[in-house]
Amino acid sequence: MTKDVKLSNVKGLLIFLVVLGHLLLIVRGGMESLIILIYSFHMPAFIFLNGYFAKNVNWKKILNLLVLYIIFQSFYAVITYITHYGEVFSFRFTTPIFHLWYLVSLSCFYAVAIILNKIGKFRIGSIFIVVVILIMSVGIRWWTTGFLMEHPTISGQFLSLQRTFVFSPFFLLGFYINKETMGKLSNFLGTFKWKVFLSSLLIFIVIYTLSRNPLQFENAFYGFLQSSAFADSVSQLLKVEFQQYIVALLMIAIIFMLVNNRENILTKWGDNSLVIFLFHPVFFFVIRMHATDFLHWNIFVKLAFVVCISILVCSFLVAISRYIRWLLYPVDNILEFQEMKNKELLKEEV
Repeated sequence: MTKDVKLSNVKGLLIFLVVLGHLLLIVRGGMESLIILIYSFHMPAFIFLNGYFAKNVNWKKILNLLVLYIIFQSFYAVITYITHYGEVFSFRFTTPIFHLWYLVSLSCFYAVAIILNKIGKFRIGSIFIVVVILIMSVGIRWWTTGFLMEHPTISGQFLSLQRTFVFSPFFLLGFYINKETMGKLSNFLGTFKWKVFLSSLLIFIVIYTLSRNPLQFENAFYGFLQSSAFADSVSQLLKVEFQQYIVALLMIAIIFMLVNNRENILTKWGDNSLVIFLFHPVFFFVIRMHATDFLHWNIFVKLAFVVCISILVCSFLVAISRYIRWLLYPVDNILEFQEMKNKELLKEEV
């Protein structure tokens, strides 16, 4: 299948924002508005693309993600303990560390995609499943608030259930958009004559909306916090969630307007987004150990620092990706090893 350079560039920009967003959490002071803006759309956009590319996903891919989760959950348990981010004694496979919730949620998304494909995407059974998921995506955080109060020993990030439901509408949207429609939307947004003006206007609307209640939206955008962190009533929850989805969709549209289809550094980052995603927190945890050093830095120096570090981290991980890419496909490696072993046994028998 021919590579879509524009989509690779979009992925490249998004993975850069993932790295930047995490580093901004370290130097946080004065950066709250930028953090909220990034968190409003970077993972929804990624998950939207996951849905678009999940048309022919299979169970082996899900198994690979789960094995990756087990490997990197163990790896980051050690890293976070060494860097004093968490206690090794609280380590559980049921509570994803830092960014690894994405692997668990993506496995769930892919499982749903396989089921919908098997039933038929537009059959009544599939539509029923989609409606149930959408209803749960709206109400999961309200229900979780009461549930966690009754079961305080259970983490709000248990198996990434809340995030999975909260972000599922974006996956389903991408999943139900076909290649032709995606191409038309991408071309329309990319060639829009007034895209700079429209993008500026939309960004202003987004920033204005978020600035009215920054902490409320920040807590909502993380996806794993229950409704008590940003809403006092069902009506307020629905209002915040509606705004959350609209802001994310507007920002996704802006990304597709501004990103071009020419190969550049974003293309390389996008093609290696999984490598960057899995390994960049190593740098985050190390830099975070020196967080107090940044407290008195000027806001512009902080921003320049995290942007430069983000570029260096993405570029470095791409440069070494050829040496570590094999780590991304543990299931394939196991099957390949088994196949080689079987061939050797056959040779010995002969």
